[in-house]
Amino acid sequence: MEIDLTAEVGHGLGEAATEADGSLWPLLSTALVPCGVHAGEPMSMLRACSEATARGVSLGAAVGYADRIGGGERFIDYDPDDLAATIIYQLGALDGLALAEQARIGCLRPSGALFEAARTDRNHAWAVVNAVLDYDPTLTIIGLPGSRLLQTAERHGLNIAREFQPHRLLNSNGSLGGVITDREAVTRRAVDAAASGHYDCIRLPWHSVAERSTAAAIHAALVEAGHRVTADRALAVSDIGVHLAVAPSGTSA
Repeated sequence: MEIDLTAEVGHGLGEAATEADGSLWPLLSTALVPCGVHAGEPMSMLRACSEATARGVSLGAAVGYADRIGGGERFIDYDPDDLAATIIYQLGALDGLALAEQARIGCLRPSGALFEAARTDRNHAWAVVNAVLDYDPTLTIIGLPGSRLLQTAERHGLNIAREFQPHRLLNSNGSLGGVITDREAVTRRAVDAAASGHYDCIRLPWHSVAERSTAAAIHAALVEAGHRVTADRALAVSDIGVHLAVAPSGTSA
């Protein structure tokens, strides 16, 4: 069975973050890259695009609230049109850098507080969907099964991917709950989720050294169980509809 493994890379927070990314890249089939408004900056985004291209990893946008101070973890009561515009801005920023590496983004996932808000909030879920409809309706939206985000996306004919987080419990209302730290338990949950066929992608734990070690254990266990780690969203160069124009040598700017 095929399963997509995702995590966020390219935050651009210095050497420690770069080292953390290095341990995650061999495990990923989809790299979710923050797009500069809550985390990430142009050079870290470009490096992530380059690395994804070199490794044949699918690129996705980790879109969030424009809140660099809070790292996107604080709820912002956006007007839906303003939020949609902010998301389009992020998609365009990452996609433009991806084009410089002869790649394109294939999906997006709300990050931080926007992920939880889009699970239940009608306006914020619609803002994400509206942004995709306006920017590129072929993009896949990643979210929790049964969330308002995925329900809204499906109603409008968009591609969705149902996410499972093996290191997080779910509360009775469907929101993300406590963190599971036992590596064996998290790994077992990931393998069971992949085998169930109810999920399209598994979000690897990645915030700490211990979580990244668990991520490696998850990857190994899935492969051992016979699952194929793949996203099937990476575009070949020949599929890219927009091509960069290169001025001939000697042409003045």
